[in-house]
Amino acid sequence: MSNKSVVIVGAGIVGFSTAYYLNKQGIEVTILDQTDGNNNCSFGNAGYVSPSHLIPLASPGIISQGIKWMLNSKSPFYIKPKLDLDLMKWGMLFKKASTDKRVKEAIPVLYELTYQSQKLYEELLAEEQIDAGYHKPGLLMICQKQNTLHHEEELVKLAQSFGLEAETLTREETEKLEPNVNYNMAGSVYFGCDAWMTPNVFMKKFEALLVERGVNIQYNTTLKDIKLSNGKVSEFITNTGAYQADEFVIAAGSWSPLLMKKLKLSMPLQAGKGYSFMIKEPIKMPKLPSILVEGRIATTPMLHGWRIAGTMEMSGINHQINQNRVAGIIEAVKQAIPDYESFDFSEIEPWAGLRPCTPDGLPYIGRVSGLSNLQVGTGHAMLGWTLGPITGKLLTEQIVGEQASVSSPLLAVERYN
Repeated sequence: MSNKSVVIVGAGIVGFSTAYYLNKQGIEVTILDQTDGNNNCSFGNAGYVSPSHLIPLASPGIISQGIKWMLNSKSPFYIKPKLDLDLMKWGMLFKKASTDKRVKEAIPVLYELTYQSQKLYEELLAEEQIDAGYHKPGLLMICQKQNTLHHEEELVKLAQSFGLEAETLTREETEKLEPNVNYNMAGSVYFGCDAWMTPNVFMKKFEALLVERGVNIQYNTTLKDIKLSNGKVSEFITNTGAYQADEFVIAAGSWSPLLMKKLKLSMPLQAGKGYSFMIKEPIKMPKLPSILVEGRIATTPMLHGWRIAGTMEMSGINHQINQNRVAGIIEAVKQAIPDYESFDFSEIEPWAGLRPCTPDGLPYIGRVSGLSNLQVGTGHAMLGWTLGPITGKLLTEQIVGEQASVSSPLLAVERYN
């Protein structure tokens, strides 16, 4: 048993995974979170565990596509026009990262992270006997137009080059694999390497397991200040009191840069708001999750209904629901799935969560230089759910002094300083 203690800020999938692996090492863990723990980004996402997602958010072509979308509030990507220096700086860095060279460097790192994280999920679910509707194989990329399908075929070649199961399917082949839903499509790409689950069910069961193992979780606890002493963090000051520990971890998603600012450290990151809603009694429940590629919409059959999620909205840190964004998602679903053209969406309850997006699409994972006992795990963009376990494992390996499962300067917390 270790007599070390660690305080983690953030009760999402990254914070919980870090606590889980630390607790297994006999380390005393406290998690602090400013919310009541019922509705963060780890609850309302599409639940994908996706090794197929090898292309970072910042990639060639995304800028020109983004500019076309940017001013249409119903489009898949929307930036709320405002004068914001942090956003402008982030945008410039994003543009710089959107090159073939940077993407080629990022792909093997993303592969290692996503592939290892999926294996960790499967080990964890089996070992702890958590049933959260985990299914594998399968994710369909539904392409309505032939040129979209042609573009997605490049991703198939890329996935196959890493030994991942991926193939292009005709309309007829897709219908055989997915008999429950009639898609308006030219064809699809099938990633047999991908899996999915019901994230809110997993989070509640994972939380109960951590509490049972002795992890101390304090909700409604806001970090107000960070005290330093001799090149180390000495305590986290919160609205409910001070917390001391040997090591400290910031895994607070989109709020992480605000906490870093307390240390006068800059960490470029923007909150990308995503929306989702559940259809509790769908007229047609798909067998497999699907991404409706043209509309950038994710759909997932879950334990309690069918979840539809999508959009990336840069509008700062807020959970306001922009009804235009929701209308855009509904329109995309109606266009791709004719059965839902006349469906009544008036009863849905839209949810919004904030994805922490770095300029280059790779997370920040690791130590903060100059502070020997502070680590950060955030910036996973659309891959937060997929990458929770590997991030927790990497942060734990740092704390206990083990060799890192994945190591790359592209993940450095201060790569922009």
